[in-house]
Amino acid sequence: MKLYKSAIALLMLLFALAVPGMASASTETADADVSITPRSGSTFFNDAFSAADWKVETAISVPPATPKIQPMKIADLGFPPSSAMTFNPKASMPVCSGPDLGPPPVNLNIRPDVMLDRCPAALIGNGTALFGLGQSTFPAATRNGEILIFNGGLDGGLPKINIYAYSLETGAGIYTTATLQPDGQLRFDIPVLTSDSSVRTLNLDIPGKRLSRPYPDFNTTVILPAGLDPDYVQAKCAGNGGFPWTADFTMGSRTPAGLPAPGPTGIEFNISDSGTAPCTGVAAAAKIGSVRVIGPGTAKRGRPTVYKVAVKNTGTRTATGVKLVLSGRGVRVKASVGSIAAGQTKTVKTTVRFRSKGRIKMTAKASSSNGGSRSGTKVVRVR
Repeated sequence: MKLYKSAIALLMLLFALAVPGMASASTETADADVSITPRSGSTFFNDAFSAADWKVETAISVPPATPKIQPMKIADLGFPPSSAMTFNPKASMPVCSGPDLGPPPVNLNIRPDVMLDRCPAALIGNGTALFGLGQSTFPAATRNGEILIFNGGLDGGLPKINIYAYSLETGAGIYTTATLQPDGQLRFDIPVLTSDSSVRTLNLDIPGKRLSRPYPDFNTTVILPAGLDPDYVQAKCAGNGGFPWTADFTMGSRTPAGLPAPGPTGIEFNISDSGTAPCTGVAAAAKIGSVRVIGPGTAKRGRPTVYKVAVKNTGTRTATGVKLVLSGRGVRVKASVGSIAAGQTKTVKTTVRFRSKGRIKMTAKASSSNGGSRSGTKVVRVR
């Protein structure tokens, strides 16, 4: 391990001596790609939110044989406004913030698995990165990075994410935060990396998939779990026009190559990319899909008997104005159910007094102002 780190230090020194004071010719370009796809189905709705997979992939490039890429200082990503896409942190999900990760910007030496142990229930996504040590484009100076994305709760009522990135090969990590604005802007500062290194690629994925990265030189494998909340990103596709996005990056060195501490800001420049993530939306609709009557099969005439009626909305939007009527020989009871969210079931307790004896078929009919109606039955023997 000491020999491996010594080799890195020697590489850094040789590179710093070989290209002292090299200034960027601003030849860097950004090639980004954004995808926002439906989480559980083949399409989005154009008039209701549903869960989405959210992925950003960015590569910073220079022409062949260019020995240097300037560091990334700010990543400013633009997505559709909150009327079309938003983050949806649940109140029940823990927040992983400064006391857990350390106040940004910091240079940490905490491995991802150890950091994850601090906030095991707050993970919402993951990602990967490539870094160029000392801003070098040489393959021998390229290092891997793993990224954990945590729920940051709300910042002034706006959803916030906290990002931790770590490179096992340099033994250093950084922590930064970003708050999603109502206009869709998501900006985060990139702290100074080891030797003021450059970001070659940056990939973020919510909720993401389980990632496994082997490191034979370290005799280990880094595991990144997927995010725990599949509903964290919510989107709707109105008009089938797609999701427009922008990716703007502020570039420029902040410290001489090879020095770990932040230094004076040098020349800055911006590079960007933009595009549209395609989508198709269909109209969402509420639907009263099932009605079940739960309660005793026998009762005494004139005595109150309690029954529960479970009404399920099997549609794709909230059923509103849901009302319930129980009827049968000698029976008529009305109740208000209210609204039922898409895919949810609401249970209403009713009290019935049977006026007749014998075998009575009781019908429970639920009707909605926008989701149709459905009935369920229960046969009760009244003594």
